[in-house]
Parts: sequence; structure tokens; C-alpha cells
Amino acid sequence: MNDFLLINNNLPIIQEEIKNVKHTHFIRLIEQCELYKQENLPDEHPPTSITYMGMAAANLSLAFLLTKQRHYLEEAKRWIFTVVGYNQWGYRFLVDVDLSASWLLFGLGLSYDWIKDYLTEEERGQFLNKLILQGNKMYNYGEKNRGNSWSTDYFQNHNWINYTGLLTTAYSIQNEYEGSYVWIETIKDNFKKVFEFMPEDGSNYEGTAYWRFSINFFLTTADLIRKFESIDYFKTDFLRNTFYYRLYQSSPNWEENINFGDVHDRRSSHSISAYYKIASEYDNGHAQWLGNLVKNKFLFREAYQSKIFPGILPEAFLELIWYNPYVKEKSPDGLPLNAFFEDLGLLSMRSSWKKNATHLSFKSSPAGGHKQWKISWDLEKKYGWRTRSLTHFHVDFNSFILIHNGATLVMDEGFNRTSRAEIHNIITVDGTGCVGEKIWEEGKLTDPVLFDLNSKGIHNVWKNVPQEAIAFIESYTNEGGYTHIVGESSKMYYPEMKLKRNARHIINSENGYFIILDELESKKEHIYTWRIHSEKLATRLSENKYEMINGTGGMNIHTLYPENSNKEVDEMIIKEIMTPQRPKDIRKISLKTLKVENCKKERNTIFLNILVPKDIFGIDEVIIKKIKSGNQNGVEIRGKDFFEIFIFSKDGKINYENKIINGKWISIVKDINGNILKQKIYYKR
Repeated sequence: MNDFLLINNNLPIIQEEIKNVKHTHFIRLIEQCELYKQENLPDEHPPTSITYMGMAAANLSLAFLLTKQRHYLEEAKRWIFTVVGYNQWGYRFLVDVDLSASWLLFGLGLSYDWIKDYLTEEERGQFLNKLILQGNKMYNYGEKNRGNSWSTDYFQNHNWINYTGLLTTAYSIQNEYEGSYVWIETIKDNFKKVFEFMPEDGSNYEGTAYWRFSINFFLTTADLIRKFESIDYFKTDFLRNTFYYRLYQSSPNWEENINFGDVHDRRSSHSISAYYKIASEYDNGHAQWLGNLVKNKFLFREAYQSKIFPGILPEAFLELIWYNPYVKEKSPDGLPLNAFFEDLGLLSMRSSWKKNATHLSFKSSPAGGHKQWKISWDLEKKYGWRTRSLTHFHVDFNSFILIHNGATLVMDEGFNRTSRAEIHNIITVDGTGCVGEKIWEEGKLTDPVLFDLNSKGIHNVWKNVPQEAIAFIESYTNEGGYTHIVGESSKMYYPEMKLKRNARHIINSENGYFIILDELESKKEHIYTWRIHSEKLATRLSENKYEMINGTGGMNIHTLYPENSNKEVDEMIIKEIMTPQRPKDIRKISLKTLKVENCKKERNTIFLNILVPKDIFGIDEVIIKKIKSGNQNGVEIRGKDFFEIFIFSKDGKINYENKIINGKWISIVKDINGNILKQKIYYKR
């Protein structure tokens, strides 16, 4: 009996299952294979990515293996030997030694293992020699550039994908090419570090799209290494928890995602195959539920509206192999509404698991997350290696995204290679939000001679960020009907600014609104700019009140502090090249921005804004009044049958109704007669 990669000894079982419990997954595979038959394959490498070609070969090879219908074998060979005939694997960027080549090594490595016995001696030799040639190119590049390339970027998708592709081919040809054992040992050592370095909370600093882009490679590597080396990385906390990072970064409608980091579009983050594999490995009913939901309802919209390449459709073979029909679905309804991913400083909170729920995500952490930041600096000091590959991490410390009733009300740009703070929902100080973002000079932007505005981002923002420049979650509580979180990011700004504090407090009341207070303190005077971005322009209703409507949802924004402020609504068009391999593929997005600024330079100030989500035809049934007394600031929110009072004191002592209360915040709920129904003191210091 053949023991195949990923399939193991289960081929006869799968052949039976496709007749019943896996029949729809088999049909999906066959339909995908029929699409390949319609493709005209270029004789020469096309001027674009060819990642899909290896996946096509794997799908067709599996179809043949399951059915023994020769036309699938012949079609697989058409794709395989077209690619084998190319002089290079990849276009424009890191030819032969990066993603295009690794995706081919993955898909063709599987194909070789699955159908090699059905090839002629000449075909097998030609196929094998090409895998050896390309494998050595990939391996040698990694070794030559160790410490300064993807081979030591342990925290980034290129490392995982490139080495998984090479590992798949290595195990496929290990009995025919002795050099593959050298590859295997190197890759084993790499993934020992990767799984040790990845955060236990399962989060991914690159965002949900790159999580989806790389997760199948994580799962493949864990599967192969367990099979051949008896090392079980499925027992790591990262793999055990990573599905819940993706689950909680789903929009309430489940089709879209929360797009922190580089996320090409809000539909590019589902992987049915990954959900099925996780479901099977951990008997995870939530993953099974989401996998089935996407397969049955969202598959083709995901495929045709997503900008992830090669996309979800070519994963058909993995869906079929990894689907375990005996894992029972479990809806997320019983899960907590909040989830805090400590390493990434990421909080996800929602009002319910219904599609019309209110969802807010907030993030504040060192670049790449706490664990990467510490380990990467340790590696740099020990070996001189630059392992912080932060291309897909944004200047979004203390930023948030808000969705209500199916509408995105506070949005993230999602894919900006220039990493500018102003395109995120954060406080900028004299126009900047991060060390390295701009050359800062006493409130002015830099001159282009010192800083090339066209190349800021991956080569400028993170290059000179010192180790002490971090953001972090200062406090988090979720109890008594309130969620309260504080992110502190003052160290992310230029030391010359002498910023002492930039702390964002977000309070979510059980009544549905959000209190957002920003503390700014500095030894120098600055112009501070508070901003939120949306898909629709905000409308000014009064001096301190704005309305934002988007589709079925909306919100009112009450801008209470600073008392003397300038407010502006404008639009910014952002254009970005999707990938160096497709330079004509331009992504354009419009940000409609509400800005609030202090009128004159100040050392210290606060911003206090109240966000009240509502339905499109809903009436804002609350009355907002600001509270100010000495060093205390706050707000009174009056509804039909209640008063809710929030008071903040930066000194940590609140004087309320002639009582001194130790704490930075107090919330009090009263009925219309003034009787206290509930009182909560929090953020004690």
C-alpha cells in the first residue's frame, strides 16, 4: 500500500468517502479540474505570478489518484511539463528563490509523490531533475543570504512558504536524491525556531490575509514533520489557538474580515482547507462550522472578489484530503464576545454573534508583536541578523476598526506600503505617528532630500526604529457590563518631541456606545490630530456633533474635547501597487476622514469623543453633556430611562458627590429619578 504525502495510508478510505460523506468535496475537486482543461498554457514564463500552476498540478494529480481516469493524468502532465519547461520560476522579483518557486515546489512536489509511478522513465527523470535543480536554487539562496533574507525571517510568511515548498519536494524525492536530506535538516532546524518563536495566542501581525496566505503551509509542515520526524508541532499553542485569531477577526457577517495589517480587501481571508485541517486535528467544531459556512455560502464570492493570488479555488485538493466528516459543527454562539490576543495587543469585542452586531477591534503593541520584537533584537545582538521583516505591519498603534449593523463605520486602509500614520485611526503629533515615518523638525515635515516620500515605508519606517520604541496595552478589563482598554504609544514618536504620554482609553458600555479618550502629555508644545476614516463622509449636525451613515448602519460622533478645536471632513485617495510581479495592478481606495485638532500648540490636552452606533433609520435617543471639574473630565449620557456618567481623572483620584474615589475612571448608572443602579470603579493605579 502506498504511503502518500498528506494522504498517508488513507487513499482507499478517501476513495470510499467520496461516494458519500465527501461527495460534495469530490465534486468541488472535479469542477476545479475541469477549469484547468480550458486553460491555454504559455510556452514561456508569463509576465506575472505562476503560483497557481503548481496547485493545478496537485489538484489534477489527486483527481487521477482517486479515480484512475487517465485524462486527469494527461492533464496533470500538461501542466507539470509546461512548468518544467520554463527556464525560470518567478517573475521580476527574486526569480527562482521566492514565493513563485516555493508554491511550485509545494504543488509539484506533491504531484511527483502522487503520480511518479504512472510516468514514463523519461518523464520521471525530467520531472525529478527539474525539482532537484529548483530545490537547490532555493536552498542555496537561503544559505548564502542567511541573516539577511527570508531564510532567517522566522516571523514572516516568505520563510514559512519557501521552506514548506522546499520541504514538500524534499520528502517527495528523498529516496532518489541524497541532497534532499541536507535540505530537510536545515528546514527542520528552521521550523523548530519558527514554532518556538510564534506567539502563543495564535495571532499574526501581518493581518488576516497573510494569515490565510500562509496557514496551509504551517499545517503542511506540521503534518510532514510529524510523519517523518515524529515531532508534533500540532501540540504548540500557536497552532492550537491560531484559528481563534481568525475567527475573532471576522466581521459579524462572516464574509469579511477585520483588516489590520496588509489586507488587500475585506474579503481575502478565508481558507476552507485550513479550517478543516484545524477541525480535524483538534476536534474543533467551531472550525468545522466556519469551513462549511464558507464552502456552502461564500466560496465563489470569496474566489472572484478576493485579490489574494492564487486564491481559494485551487485549494480544492486540500479541502478534500483534510475534511473530516466526523467532526461535529459547533456555532460560535457559546463563545465569549470578547477575545484579547495579548502578544499583538489586539482586542476584539462584539455585542453578539448575530450579523447585525456591533464589532470593535483595537490594537496596540510593539511592531510585529511583543514576542517578535524581543526575540528579533536578541538575534540581532547575538548574530547580527536582521530578522524583523515588518513589511506588512502598519503604523497603527492605538488604532481601531468599528462595524455596526452590517456597515463599516470606522475603517482601516488595509494595504498601504508606505506605512503612514495618517491613514489610520490614531493620534498624529505634528503630522507624524512613528519614529522613522518622517524626519521630524519642530512641527514641520521633512524636506524630500532627507527623506524620499515615494519610498517611505518598508525601507524607512522600521529601519531606524529603536528597541525602546514600543506601544503596549496598559490595562484591560471586561466585567460588569463594561469593556475598558488602554493602549499607550508615546515611545513610538520621535524622542525630540519629548512626548510623555499618548494613551487611548476605550470604554464600551453595555448600552452600546463607545467612550474614546486620548491623553496627550509632552514637554513640548504640539498640534495633535485625532482622526477616524470611513467609507462615507460625515455630516456636521452641530458644533460638536457629526453623523456618519453607511448603508444599513450609522453612528453619531460627539466631539467634546478639546474645547477649542478645529474640525474638518475631507477625502484622501490612496493608490498602491498590489505586487511587484503585477506592476499595473493598482489598488485605489478612498478614505473619508473626520479630523479634530487643538487650535493652538499645547503641551498637554485630551480628546474625548463619544461614538453612538445606530441603525440607518434610528433616532439618536441619547443626550450628551460634557463634565468638567478641575482635573476631571467626563460625559453624561442621558437615555429614555437612565443616566450614565463617566468621569476620568488623570491623577487617579475622582471627586464625585463629595467623595474621593481612587481610580482613573468611574462609571455610574442612575435611573431618571437619580437613584444609583450600578457603579463601577476601574483602572486603579
